[in-house]
Amino acid sequence: MSIAERKQRQKESLRQQILDASREILLAKGYTYLSMRRIAERIEYSPTTIYLYFKNKEEILYHLSVEALERQLDFISAATCNEKSPLLRLRRAMRAYIDFGLSEPDRYKIIYMADISQYVSTVSILEEGGPANKLRELLRIRVNDILIQSRLTLDLECFIQCLWAHIHGIVALLIGRPDFPWADRDALIETSLDISLAGLVAQSTR
Repeated sequence: MSIAERKQRQKESLRQQILDASREILLAKGYTYLSMRRIAERIEYSPTTIYLYFKNKEEILYHLSVEALERQLDFISAATCNEKSPLLRLRRAMRAYIDFGLSEPDRYKIIYMADISQYVSTVSILEEGGPANKLRELLRIRVNDILIQSRLTLDLECFIQCLWAHIHGIVALLIGRPDFPWADRDALIETSLDISLAGLVAQSTR
């Protein structure tokens, strides 16, 4: 490895340390507690070093959101790429959404459960070509494939948002209420998906 490559790797590693420390502080103490000084203390660097990577904590929060969405997009894309049935592609996308949230709850909380709208605008997160936009488009394609195949005329955007609300509810409850006497987790998730897609299946078989 060349010196330039080693320096670049070290730079990327430090940037990730900053993001990881910021996420931990944000979720533990809230946005108002987050500061460049506290981030620096957590990773044992000077605050000046943090400013070499991010101009302020709003920019850090933006990059935390983008990072989490990129990971979620990769997670869902990998789970659905080889399935031929439109309905099963959608079901696997929904299951992958849930599995991502439960396997990486800290990242899920950043983008879907933390109140960040006053610090990072939804418009900036949904920018054209960004991971959130790509994720929405992926789910749009999965649903639209079913509507085309079944010749259904449902409101596409409304249906997507209903599905999203349903699977988010499962993730948020399982993350937020781990001490509740839930049924077997896998059975709970699979039954939830059955219920969520039941109406679509019924209409498509008419």
